[in-house]
Amino acid sequence: MRIPRASIALVILVLLVAFSRVQAISAASAQVETPGARTLVGAIFGVTNRADEPDEEERLDPDRPHFPEASTTVGKGRMMLESGYTFSYKGTSTRSHSVPEAVLRIGLFADWFELRVGDNFVREAQPVGRGRSSGRGVDDVYLGVKLAVSEQWLYVPRIAVIPQMTVPIDTRTGTAGPVLPGLNVDCSWDVVKGLFNIELLIATNRVRDDAQRSHLEVATGLTAAVNIRRDLEMFIEWNAFYSPAGAPRDYAVGGLVYFIGKNAAIDARVGVGLNRQASDFLAGTGFAVRY
Repeated sequence: MRIPRASIALVILVLLVAFSRVQAISAASAQVETPGARTLVGAIFGVTNRADEPDEEERLDPDRPHFPEASTTVGKGRMMLESGYTFSYKGTSTRSHSVPEAVLRIGLFADWFELRVGDNFVREAQPVGRGRSSGRGVDDVYLGVKLAVSEQWLYVPRIAVIPQMTVPIDTRTGTAGPVLPGLNVDCSWDVVKGLFNIELLIATNRVRDDAQRSHLEVATGLTAAVNIRRDLEMFIEWNAFYSPAGAPRDYAVGGLVYFIGKNAAIDARVGVGLNRQASDFLAGTGFAVRY
């Protein structure tokens, strides 16, 4: 299936216009609207948000920079933009730049439903003779939804699922390649609320390799995050990628997230590969803003 890039851009524009209309309708009916369910399980069993809960809004919960995404949604009528840059290298032969790693998260219909639209570009460079040659440019249009399934209950984690797909774009022709579907399951535990939490990701997605062939890849991520201060979080994580196309790739990553008020955050992270198949080093930075 070939999808013109202009058509994809038009779809994204229509989605944004629809979101603005939903915001207007939500604002007009805010005074008569009853509290809704935060999770899909709550919606199924009729468990709504408590009307007597504090009006004070919690700070944003971005997907980045942890490898596991947030197990919460952005909330009905809200929108969050996340973006960043990552540099990595392997030996002396390969340098990779990933930017803008952009994801627009849009809360629609209910607090537990989130629409996700994104794009990214990867540039790889390898030495040839005395100079360097540019590797493949990957311009993938990302589409997905996040469903907040359940809240944490005792040892049962907070759970969110993300059915998603990417549409690879050929940067030379401007045409789209085959759709690559996937599913992410994100879990989190508030071990000490507001101080220490653990996150887990299990992801199964079709991805492309350097030869432009697609294959199934399973990824796992385990993150431990500590709030050093109310506005500063430190985290460490282990990430692994498993594929029939090669041996597993394992990484150890650590970083910081600084929260600027309740609706913005900036982050930085560094990581190292734990085996020969992984990149030797990676570093990245980015931001998240909630509207």
